[in-house]
Amino acid sequence: MNLPIRLAAPLLAAAMGSLLLLALGREVAVWALLAWFLGSGLSILGALGRRLPWFGGRQRFFLALVGVIAAAVVEGWGNWLPMLTQMVIWLLAVKALELRSQRDFYQMAALTLLGLGIAAWLRVDLIFAFLLLATLYFALLGLMWQPLADVNQGLAGNLFQWRDFARIAGFTLGFVFLLLPLAAFFFFLLPRTPTPLWAWAPPAQHARSGFSPELAPDSVSQLATDSAIAFRAQITPPPSAAGSLYWVGAILWRDDGRDWLPDPPKMKQGHGADSAVLEATATSRQEIVLSPGSSRYLFALPVPRRVELGQSWHQEADGVLRLDKAPDLPLRYMVWSSPAPPRPLSAAERAAALQVPANTDPAIRALARSFTAGGSDSAAVVQRIMAWFHGSGFHYSLQSPAGYPDGQSMGDFLLRTHTGFCEFYAGGLALLLRLDGIPARVVTGYHGGEYNPVGHYWIIRQSMAHAWVQAWFPGRGWVRLDATPAAAAAGSAGAGSNTTRDLVPAGQQWWDWLQWQWINMVIDLTPAKQRALWQQAGAQLASVAHWHAPSLHAWKEQWKRWPSALSFRPGLLPVAVLLLAFLGIGQHYWRRRQPAYWRRRAQRHLRRLGLGTGQPGAEVAFWSTLPLPASTLQRLQDLYREQRYGPAPTAVQDRQLARHVRALRGQLRHSLT
Repeated sequence: MNLPIRLAAPLLAAAMGSLLLLALGREVAVWALLAWFLGSGLSILGALGRRLPWFGGRQRFFLALVGVIAAAVVEGWGNWLPMLTQMVIWLLAVKALELRSQRDFYQMAALTLLGLGIAAWLRVDLIFAFLLLATLYFALLGLMWQPLADVNQGLAGNLFQWRDFARIAGFTLGFVFLLLPLAAFFFFLLPRTPTPLWAWAPPAQHARSGFSPELAPDSVSQLATDSAIAFRAQITPPPSAAGSLYWVGAILWRDDGRDWLPDPPKMKQGHGADSAVLEATATSRQEIVLSPGSSRYLFALPVPRRVELGQSWHQEADGVLRLDKAPDLPLRYMVWSSPAPPRPLSAAERAAALQVPANTDPAIRALARSFTAGGSDSAAVVQRIMAWFHGSGFHYSLQSPAGYPDGQSMGDFLLRTHTGFCEFYAGGLALLLRLDGIPARVVTGYHGGEYNPVGHYWIIRQSMAHAWVQAWFPGRGWVRLDATPAAAAAGSAGAGSNTTRDLVPAGQQWWDWLQWQWINMVIDLTPAKQRALWQQAGAQLASVAHWHAPSLHAWKEQWKRWPSALSFRPGLLPVAVLLLAFLGIGQHYWRRRQPAYWRRRAQRHLRRLGLGTGQPGAEVAFWSTLPLPASTLQRLQDLYREQRYGPAPTAVQDRQLARHVRALRGQLRHSLT
């Protein structure tokens, strides 16, 4: 294929720009994206038609200035990240219009790396690491190729040299892979800061959290379909089923007639417990990695009794865990939970748990009284209300019922439609309980999880955001009640079997495990973990130094000493495979620098023609056995002597020798037929 040699630079620049767009994601405005597509397309067309550069220098400077001003005006001065994002994308589009020389490609690579620096403020996931590595590869490939392209322009018909490009691409790939162990070594060696060098949270409109500390039924339908991961959790002992997992976030006390709000009454805190008390009671330990976002709430199975967290936090009077500042990076914490012992309800708690809006619909009050007609016993009343919600007349739906395009009220749900999602069921149940004199409060958080057997942890997604009710009974304390039909069905299915679990799809288990390890080993590598890692490595070296005649049992003991907290053992196999690959690549390139390597290859080429021995001088008699003219063999003899006995055999002459051998073999087969 005859293509101009200068085409490589626009194509590599387009590849780097595409990876940058993937890294920035939704931060890129439509107008900047269209400008980049136009600039990259013109750059490729210009290289094909030898038209570069497009426009004059002053015109391109004017275009760049207009784009920078437009980004500042459209995104708003002070909204730095979106503004800088559009500026970088626009400047890449303008620079593509003059991509001709090595200097131009240097500037394109610098702008792309600047854009990746902006993207690093937005995301720190494993996909971004792959995007960064691929972008660095294309940048290095372009920087190594472009000087050769500049020298060869005007020579050899100004055509693309595919073989030279393939060699440089292979060398660059090997160079990048050889640098990875060195980069990893310095990553673990250099001291870590206790906190990030910058602290920036994504804009609120990009948080897209399924959890809300307020109960507002008209705001959940869009969030319920979000499959983003809220947090991952390792639970000890393992739970029986996903339906038994109720992750408490916020507790809502006050009903203002439309929304439920957290307004806990003043009460004595009694949620803490020392280690001895926790060990003596049936507890659940959860190690949770919370995804970054705008929420300051921590999640735990009920009831959190002890928390280990390297960041400032506090516990509300009702047991809710809250951070003093929303996390900017994935946040790891450990929490111990155990059932709360029954205690009397204080006057302030009772008043808050029985508060109802003064303007409550009289029809709703009459509905509540109908459940007490058969007796005022609290347990019987609750049973009748729950049976009513779980009857065939109620339906779970994320969409508003027909006839309510703008959404429905709580009165519409309870009295007419009987169709809604978890917030309607939780708010309606709590309201009816309070009207019947039963203290109740609403809880928002998450329900369920997806189990990943590869890493033995649970994934809780934003789509699992849920709301339920806690009702207070004398002698029992706060009891969970879930009126949502979908949750009731899931709970009954899971409660009857100890093996029922919602598994992560098989095709995603290893990929999600890799992301989990990325968080554990890279993002969450704190100074304490770094010190522990090096102490473990030092202990391993010391034990090996004093190790004599190890038995199989000693091997097992050495294996167990690796830090399981960092999940290091499961990663040994891929690390070993990668290390062997690096050693193989390094050995291959080292061998190619030795003259003996090319001399052995020259003998191998001649054996394909029928040479039986590799003894020096044996080829002299072999030439006379070939039924070919001397003129045809002369070039082959010269190449072989240079490669076999010459002082400096080269890869270029080796390829020429291989081509001649293939051609002569074809001639020999033709002459024999």
